[in-house]
Amino acid sequence: MLVEAILFVLVAALLIYLVTKENLPDNVPKGPLTIPGLGNLDYVFYLSDMRRLRDKYGDIFLMKMGSQYMVYLCNYQLIKEAFSSPHVVDRPQFKLLWFLTDGVPAGVVMTDGEQWSTLRRFLLRQMRNLGMGKSYMEDAIMHEARKLAKDFEKHVDKPDKIPRSVEVSVLNIVWQLVANKDFGYDNKKVLDLMDLIHKATAAQGLLVLPDFFPILNYLPKFLKNYLLKEHIVDELKEKLIDFTKETIEEHRTNLDCDNPLDVIDHYLIEMEEEKKNPNGPQFK
Repeated sequence: MLVEAILFVLVAALLIYLVTKENLPDNVPKGPLTIPGLGNLDYVFYLSDMRRLRDKYGDIFLMKMGSQYMVYLCNYQLIKEAFSSPHVVDRPQFKLLWFLTDGVPAGVVMTDGEQWSTLRRFLLRQMRNLGMGKSYMEDAIMHEARKLAKDFEKHVDKPDKIPRSVEVSVLNIVWQLVANKDFGYDNKKVLDLMDLIHKATAAQGLLVLPDFFPILNYLPKFLKNYLLKEHIVDELKEKLIDFTKETIEEHRTNLDCDNPLDVIDHYLIEMEEEKKNPNGPQFK
């Protein structure tokens, strides 16, 4: 019986290997042998093994986790050269990273190539024009710091957790440039969003698994919610979209094209210009 079981496991492993085997180009970096269907899981979670792999394969080697290949660069000059090359600027289209747009390229975070470069230049230009890096930004930070110090007074002379106001204050400084408004430290909508972000961050090790093991995408929804905590991302997506839609609609209603007040105003104006020039940069 034991012999039959061993033979079954070996045949199953061979079939998985043959099905998942990929013909990689000759110029692909060398790396350790992969476990069929799993990749190099035995190495991925141990940094000491990464050092040994560098000693064995050199400053550049190939790893695989599930269905995803990863190239490791272990030399500063090599990393600098790679990230200066247009050939490595594309972002991986992981489901988790694209959850807000369902895989559609949009914004600065979820685009790459020429579209990303255009949007990044636009965003940096507008934020500089609106005060980032200038005295206006310093004034905004000092204003928020005074508010934060006043909030800290509520926690004097008693042990307490780090106040939630710290997170909201950081958001407020950036949000002033983006949307020309700030939030109270007890704003329930913002605090609920932050709670969801913390939960998603804590569960990211589970949430990212379907990107590496696509077979998990075929699990029933109730199992994905239970095992992979997918319901957290669903709830976060719904709340973020509602939050941003509300903010954008407010700006559309009050937009003055001759006097834009923040990044969202400038972006809406650029979107209108794009309609007149459909061959220009894509603002989504």
